[in-house]
Amino acid sequence: MARFIVLLRNGKKGLTVIEVAVISSIVIVLGIFLMLYSAGIFTTTTYDLTRETDRNIQLLKGILFIEAVEYGEEYGVEYAKIHVRNIAKQEIDLTVTRIELLLGDRFYDSFPKSPQGFGNLTKLKIGEKKILDAPTCPPCQRGQNLTYRVWYISSSLYDVENPLLSVSNMLYIEFKTIKPIGIAEVLKCPLPTDNWIVVDYVDPATGAIFGRISELEPAVYIRPSLASSQINDMPFTVTVIEDNTGKSGSGTTNIDIPSVRLERISGSFGGLQTPLRIIVSSSWNIIQREWFLDGIPEKLHISGIYLQWSRIDRMLEGIMLEIGLGKTGSYRMSVILKDCYGDILQVLSTNVKVERTNDFEIRFIPVSNSIRLDQIYYVETDVEEVAGG
Repeated sequence: MARFIVLLRNGKKGLTVIEVAVISSIVIVLGIFLMLYSAGIFTTTTYDLTRETDRNIQLLKGILFIEAVEYGEEYGVEYAKIHVRNIAKQEIDLTVTRIELLLGDRFYDSFPKSPQGFGNLTKLKIGEKKILDAPTCPPCQRGQNLTYRVWYISSSLYDVENPLLSVSNMLYIEFKTIKPIGIAEVLKCPLPTDNWIVVDYVDPATGAIFGRISELEPAVYIRPSLASSQINDMPFTVTVIEDNTGKSGSGTTNIDIPSVRLERISGSFGGLQTPLRIIVSSSWNIIQREWFLDGIPEKLHISGIYLQWSRIDRMLEGIMLEIGLGKTGSYRMSVILKDCYGDILQVLSTNVKVERTNDFEIRFIPVSNSIRLDQIYYVETDVEEVAGG
């Protein structure tokens, strides 16, 4: 009778057939269990991934468009209506959940008035357009900038019972307009009744260390970016006065207005050094006609000034300063904006720590209060060295 024994190479007794069968059974059972377990995990992971992919598609493909905003008055009561359309790239229903009215970056009012702040204002199928009521601003003056923000979500992702749980899946679109009715803002400095020009950029070509205009190629750059009408070959004259000595020079060139680029004016002002007073003149009324660029020779000076503004409502957004770096240290720069009467509209300041020299740097200073660009007639700067810098 044959003996079914598995022998090892060392000659000792090995595992019997029964023991091998038992171990094999255990391995097979474990393999099946792990396979089923892995399949379960794979199924769950695939399910979650499918859900996440579907969510992302809903967010990317669902698009709401604001076609127009109506703002008017009926029986003495102001109203606003927003025209919205579902322009989704596939069959996705959209739910509008909130409409906000912003004044600049400041929140003013919203619909709905529910405690959650969000709700089911309307549902739009693909291609469908609806007109929705929106908040108004009765105290706002005619011509004031209004921003409407409409929040929406794919309807399949919206939790009707608790809208706040759906906020992370919501998107919004904005529409900017100008209030067409109401009492017009009374301007302290009304625009001239005849032709006028806005200059938003003045930049004398100075050296970084000394703040002196080059004698080889003396130039001042300006940008007449807005005008009461368009005209070609308008003569502009720039007069530069050295504040410490009274020395001066000027130059004239013809410019097509309005202009979107910096226009070069050459003249007899080579060698003049900051602080500099620059006067821009023309046969038309120049609103920002006088600019004062301060500086401390061989330390730090203002080399250029740019008034950044919005073309929607002509409101000043901030001021960009180009500064020449002559000596390391700490400095404080201020910009003083004045109206047509020389009254101060706003003073903006910033500190700068100079750690490199013989170079230029750009600094942006945002405005703290809204100012209309056409109310700024004089732009002045001040530079002082901070003790201990």
